[in-house]
Amino acid sequence: MAAAPDYSRQLLLKEIGPEGQAKLANGRVLVIGAGGLGSPVLQYLAGAGVGHLGVVDSDTLDASNLHRQPIYALADVGKSKVELVRAAVAAINPSVIVETHEARFTADNALRWVLDYDVVVDCSDNFRAKFLINDAAVLARRPAVFASVYQYEGQLQVYKPEPGHACLRCLWPDATADGVVGNCAQAGVLGPVPGIFGSLQALLTLKILLGLEGQLAGEILLLDFMNFSNLKLKAPRRGSCTAPNCTLIREIAPEDLGLEITLPSLAAASAQHLEVIDIRTAAEVAARPAPVRHIAMPALLEDPDQLSRDGRYLLVCASGKRSLATARELRKRGLEVHSLAGGLQGLGG
Repeated sequence: MAAAPDYSRQLLLKEIGPEGQAKLANGRVLVIGAGGLGSPVLQYLAGAGVGHLGVVDSDTLDASNLHRQPIYALADVGKSKVELVRAAVAAINPSVIVETHEARFTADNALRWVLDYDVVVDCSDNFRAKFLINDAAVLARRPAVFASVYQYEGQLQVYKPEPGHACLRCLWPDATADGVVGNCAQAGVLGPVPGIFGSLQALLTLKILLGLEGQLAGEILLLDFMNFSNLKLKAPRRGSCTAPNCTLIREIAPEDLGLEITLPSLAAASAQHLEVIDIRTAAEVAARPAPVRHIAMPALLEDPDQLSRDGRYLLVCASGKRSLATARELRKRGLEVHSLAGGLQGLGG
C-alpha cells in the first residue's frame, strides 16, 4: 500500500493549515500542455495535494523535450505524454486523480473541458491555443493562468472573471499569428527558463485555489533571465469591457474540418493533387530530409506569394502543430492549403 502524502511543511503556513489543505484536495485544475511549462505545474500541483488534475496533450515524447521537461525520462521517448504524466503523478502523490485528454485542445472540446474544472492553466506553445483557452475561460467564467516563454525571457498573466482582471483580448483583440514569434522548436530555449515560469504558474494556481493575495490582478509580470531583470506592467481592461461579460467573445468559432488531412505517406498527397510543402527549419530538414519543396514557416508567412493562388498545397512539419497554424493563416489570405495531421512523426520511419 502506498504511503500517505505528507503535507506537514505547507500545513505550517498560517494561510493554509488543515482548512486550506482541504481546499486543495477538493480543487480541480486543467493543465493544457504537458511540456516545459506543464511539467513543473503538474509536479508541484500534485505534490501540494490538488485532488483532481486534468491534462491535455496529443504528443508523444521526443528526445529533444527532455532538457526542459523533467517529469519524463529517456526511456519514455516515443510514449504518450498524457499516460506518462499519469504515471509520474501517481509516483509523486497517489491520492491525486488524473484525468487525461490525449487530444488537441480545440474549439470542439474547449468549453466543455474548461467548464469541468475550477482553474485552467495555459501551458501551450502557440498563440491560437492561448486565445482559445482565454475565450473558453471567459465564457465559462473560470480563472486562467497564462505563461509565454521566448528563449531566456517570458511573461505571466492571470485572468479571473472579476472587474480587476483583463483577459487576453482586452490587450490584444486579435490573436497574434503563429510563426510571427518563434516557439521553442524554432527559437530555442534554455531548459530552466520554462521550468521557472511553470513553477510560478503552479504558485499562482495554488494562490487562486487557496484565496491568497498576490494573484497579478490587472498586471503582467515580465522576467528576463539573461540579466535577471523584471518588470510588472499594468494590464487594464478595455474601456468597453464589462467583465465578466465580454463584448468581443460571444462564442467559440467551430473548427474548419477540412483543414487537416490524414495520409499514410507523403507520396499519397499526389493522388489528391496536393503539392507538399515542408515548413520546418533548415536544421530540422537537414536532420530528417523529406523529398519535397522546403519553405520555412516564417518565410512562408512573410511572403505567401511563394505559393500560387491556383495551387493546392499540403503543409508538413514535425508534429503537425506548426503546419496547422500556418494553414489557418494562409487560408485567411485566400490560399487552398491543408495540414498533415500528426506531421512527419505521425508517418513514422
